Amino acid sequence: MYEDILSDSQLTRGMLADDPKALAEWNKRMSQGEEVAPEYGEMVERMEKGEMPAELAGTGTSGPSEETDLV
Repeated sequence: MYEDILSDSQLTRGMLADDPKALAEWNKRMSQGEEVAPEYGEMVERMEKGEMPAELAGTGTSGPSEETDLV
């Protein structure tokens, strides 16, 4: 499955550019055959329409998350 995704140059370029449609396609391929939560399905549908959900916007660029903060 990973080879399929990585060999699709248009998809990988879109993912690197944070294109919501490409990210939705990646999510659909990765979850193929799996049961997904309704919220997850709704998020993917929004991304297919070109919308980047707020909870995804800017991930990975804003410093440590709560999960990685060490006190």
